[in-house]
Amino acid sequence: MDRLALEQLEKRHLWHPFTQMKAWCGEEHHPVILERGEGAYLWDVEGNQYIDGNSSIWTNCHGHNHPKINQAIIDQLHKVAHVSFLGSSNVPAIELAERLTKLFPPDTISRVFYSDDGATAVEVAVKMAIQYWQLINHPERKNFIAFRGAYHGDTTGASSLGNIGTFHDRYHSLHFPVQHVANMKELRALDSETTPTIAAIIIEPLIQGAAGMRLWPEGMLKELRAWCDETGTLLIFDEVLTGFGRTGTLFACQRENVLPDFLAFFIARFRINHARFAETQSAFMHARGIFVEQKTEVSGGRVCCRERKQHDFEKMEFKPS
Repeated sequence: MDRLALEQLEKRHLWHPFTQMKAWCGEEHHPVILERGEGAYLWDVEGNQYIDGNSSIWTNCHGHNHPKINQAIIDQLHKVAHVSFLGSSNVPAIELAERLTKLFPPDTISRVFYSDDGATAVEVAVKMAIQYWQLINHPERKNFIAFRGAYHGDTTGASSLGNIGTFHDRYHSLHFPVQHVANMKELRALDSETTPTIAAIIIEPLIQGAAGMRLWPEGMLKELRAWCDETGTLLIFDEVLTGFGRTGTLFACQRENVLPDFLAFFIARFRINHARFAETQSAFMHARGIFVEQKTEVSGGRVCCRERKQHDFEKMEFKPS
C-alpha cells in the first residue's frame, strides 16, 4: 500500500493519545508512518531515517530489532503465546519473578505481581495499600499523598495521583481524593488529623519525568522513608520511568539505598511490554486471608519471554543502609 493510501486510512480510523485530532487529520498534516527499526534508528514507509530519541517513550532500552530478544519471543511462541495467570502459572513467569526478587535483600521485596503497563502497576499498588489497611482493621487509612507535578499514568486511579492538569483535569470528577504536597516541608506540616488517615504516599524517585525532568533534592528519599516509618504510612515508588538503569543504578532508589513497601516498574522489550509490581512480604502475608474471605486483587498476567541475557541481574547489588 502506498504512503498516501496509508495516510488516508490512518486519518480515517485511528485516534492518538494526547493529540488534537482535528489538527492531526487536517490536510496540511502528514504524519510520520514508521515501518521498521534497527538499533537506535527508525525508518518510515518512504525510507526516511530517524533517531528514536526518546526510546519510544522510554520503553526501548536495548534498541529495535535486537536478535536475542527476537529469538526469545520466537522460542516462546513455539511453546505458547498466552495463558491465564488466574488459576495457573507458567515457567517463564516463575523464573523471572525469582530473578527480580533476588535483586533486593532477603525478606524485603519478595513478591512480584504481573500487570499490563505502568499505570496498571500503580493501580495495583493503590489497591493493595487499601486492602492492607482494611485487613489489619484500619479502614480509616484510605487516603493518599502524592507530589505536585506528579505523573503516574492515565487510568482512573493512577491519574488521581497525578498533578498535571493537561493530562488529568478533565477527569477530576472521577478521581478519588488525593492530597498533593510540593516537598518534604509541606509533608511534615500535615496536621495530626490527616496523617492517621493516609494509606500510602507515592513518588517518582529522584526525578519527575512528565513534569519536565525535575530533580528531587539529594537525600529526599531517605527523609521520605523516615517520615513513613514514623507515621506508619506505606511508601510506593513509581519507577516506571527511572527503573532499569536509567539513573545510573538499576533502580533509582538504589541511589540513596532506600526501599519502598511497593515498587512499580516496567521492563522494556521489543513488541512485548509488561509491567511488574513488587511488594514486601508483610503486605503479602496480610493479603492472603482464608478462602471464605475471598480477598482479591486485580489480576492480569501474560507469559513472559525468556530473555535471560537481557540484563545481567546477577552482577547487580543492592545494599540498603
